[in-house]
Amino acid sequence: MKMILLIALREYGENVKTKGFWAGILLFPLILIGVFFFQTLLAESTPSRYYLLVDQSGRYGSAVDAAIRQEHQRRILQAFVSYVLENRRDQPLTQMPGQANEQIDQLIDDVGVDEVAAVDQWLESGGIDFLLTLAAPVLRENAPPFDPPREQFLQAESPVDIPDDASPEEIVERLRPWLGGERSLLIDGERSPLFALILIPREVDSAIQRPGATLPGQSTPSGGVQYWASNLTDTRLPNAIERSINSTIRNNEFTARGVDIQTVRNVQRTRLPLSRLDPRKEAGEEAVSVADTFRQWAPVGFVYLMFISLMQSVQYLLSNTIEEKSNRIIEVLLASVTPLELMMGKLLGIGLSGITTIAAWLLSFFLFVVFYPGTETELITQFFQVLMSSDLIPYFIFYFLAGYALYAGIFLAIGSLCNTLKEAQSLMMPMMMILIAPLVTMTFIAQDPNGTVARIMSWIPLFTPFTMMNRAAAQPPLTDVIGTTVLLVLSIALVLWLSGKIFRQGVLRTGQPPRIVEILRMLRHRH
Repeated sequence: MKMILLIALREYGENVKTKGFWAGILLFPLILIGVFFFQTLLAESTPSRYYLLVDQSGRYGSAVDAAIRQEHQRRILQAFVSYVLENRRDQPLTQMPGQANEQIDQLIDDVGVDEVAAVDQWLESGGIDFLLTLAAPVLRENAPPFDPPREQFLQAESPVDIPDDASPEEIVERLRPWLGGERSLLIDGERSPLFALILIPREVDSAIQRPGATLPGQSTPSGGVQYWASNLTDTRLPNAIERSINSTIRNNEFTARGVDIQTVRNVQRTRLPLSRLDPRKEAGEEAVSVADTFRQWAPVGFVYLMFISLMQSVQYLLSNTIEEKSNRIIEVLLASVTPLELMMGKLLGIGLSGITTIAAWLLSFFLFVVFYPGTETELITQFFQVLMSSDLIPYFIFYFLAGYALYAGIFLAIGSLCNTLKEAQSLMMPMMMILIAPLVTMTFIAQDPNGTVARIMSWIPLFTPFTMMNRAAAQPPLTDVIGTTVLLVLSIALVLWLSGKIFRQGVLRTGQPPRIVEILRMLRHRH
């Protein structure tokens, strides 16, 4: 045992000195920083986009303006919520004086309904000035002034004269050089590209589709409102315009039928809440909270973390074994220890480095949510609190160690049979395909944790650590928990025993990797 610990400490020390180990440690916090900081930076650096509006019908131009105004006001609301959360006092937002919190939630909810009238109502109440006055009591004294985001879609003047009697085809043809990027607009002395053309033909109402009406046999691809743009990925503007114009058309239909529009809007905002209840909870506490939802999906995150960490650890183990074998270092080590002590020492040392990596990731995750509060990390903070207060941590520790022991034994045997990483690739491929299977099915299993597929995969030892971790929050049957655990432990013992036999004979082997028949001969060898 003493020699195993010495070898483990040596492997651990050698591993943590490598650049790859520290690259893996720093990768997670760098991804966090990239996701939250660079996403905000990229959003702020997005240039203003200029569009042209040609409304030949004279009926829907105001709806387009309202759609763009609504999109901008929604962005202001999102920025305002982030501003309040980042600059509030110690008390949470739910303790704001009076009914301020309810009013803010109602305004945000109304805008989220995607109705033009909701934004108009918010603007009539005072807009952002009203919200700033409402939130003033909870802001810290040294809070910076609120800086609203700039408008992303701005209307430009047409660069060419368009006759009043011009057809849609003629208008598009005149503007095609600007739409295609061959020419640019002159805005305040600077050149800017034309992002889109919104063209509303005179007879646009003829393309309105009503329930029960007979559709034309062949519809033209440019029927209705025409949205011309070469950027096919940014769909915010066309989606907002389509919603706003359709809302205007429906309002016109209501007016034509003598229906009061305000009554319709009030009816549309009428809601009946759906209470989600968990029958497994005690009486009076059955309501499903956000924390319960997080707890149900948390195992998926653990499975992904297990996969990344296991892949990193077994790769270290494989490359380390092959490198020491090719450099003849193993021959020197075997002069002082037995092959079994060397193998177990390697497994323990690399396993400790894997645990160190996970601990560093969790620590960086914790520090990030502590020192970077805001709307982006609010849900992550709740998620982290749920994890720390749940019973999933013991499950994760056990299944991670079990999965590592199972796969590390297999990869260590592969490493002992090969002299280069290139030789190991052909033997690694089947194991890599097996490792990917639980990752592909983890979302499906989380949605049906006690289904047939989940239960079958739980009893396959190579899938057991991932599948049972994924089912941990769903309280799987006791027979599955005990039975798969016993089977997993026995499988680990068998794999380590067989890997020890292969390692003992393969670690000093030179030449080409053995064939399947030779590997089977090694397993039958008794000495």
